[in-house]
Amino acid sequence: QVVDLVSEWRGEERRCPRFIVVPYDLPTGNCATYFPEANPLVPLTSVAAGSNTPTSKSVIVRIEPV
Repeated sequence: QVVDLVSEWRGEERRCPRFIVVPYDLPTGNCATYFPEANPLVPLTSVAAGSNTPTSKSVIVRIEPV
């Protein structure tokens, strides 16, 4: 199935269009993506304390069928 991945950060919607869903053994409620393809989902202003690295492992997304 083809879907859009969508995240929100401080009222701004961030979208990665046209991802293909592939079944994979992940915990319920989780998804995995490749980077840099999913970089648009990660807000540059959301960073880890101390290291100042992007919070790419804790981005909440919704999946919308295309």
